[in-house]
Amino acid sequence: AIKTAADKEEKIALIESQLQDATQIICDIFSRYRFETMVFANREQQFMNADTLCAFMLEAQKQSYGDGLDHNCLHPFMWVCKSHYYGPTFYNFPYAFGALFARGLYAQYERDGAAFVPKYKKLLYTTAVATAEDTAKVADIDLTDKEFWRSALQMVADQIDLFCELVK
Repeated sequence: AIKTAADKEEKIALIESQLQDATQIICDIFSRYRFETMVFANREQQFMNADTLCAFMLEAQKQSYGDGLDHNCLHPFMWVCKSHYYGPTFYNFPYAFGALFARGLYAQYERDGAAFVPKYKKLLYTTAVATAEDTAKVADIDLTDKEFWRSALQMVADQIDLFCELVK
């Protein structure tokens, strides 16, 4: 859709929408993962009152967003308003995994072209009958290979560069 956008404004809107999704996954959901990691690492050593949980949340956001978010805009009570924390452990992880996996698949498609399509179709079938690791192997993807994940993140970086160029 971005490649065939009718005009510059449409292209900007499409890229912005994709980048908003990417930031949600790469920064926000990653901060939630870090928060949960801190909670589980400390739950046997101490009672975690609201102040402790707020401190963990702020630290997780600072680690995840870095200087990309004004520290005056951090949300210490995110742990209260996100129901994900009160269900299955690391509920947020599948969102990040799925979105980055999809981008990595698309990067592989862009690299391999039509030759990737049969692998992709087999991968779609396999998702219902195999583990994530075995499903990825169908498309010759090793989930432990950092380069696969870097290719997914590079797609986001490329969109950021394109967006910046378009809005100049």
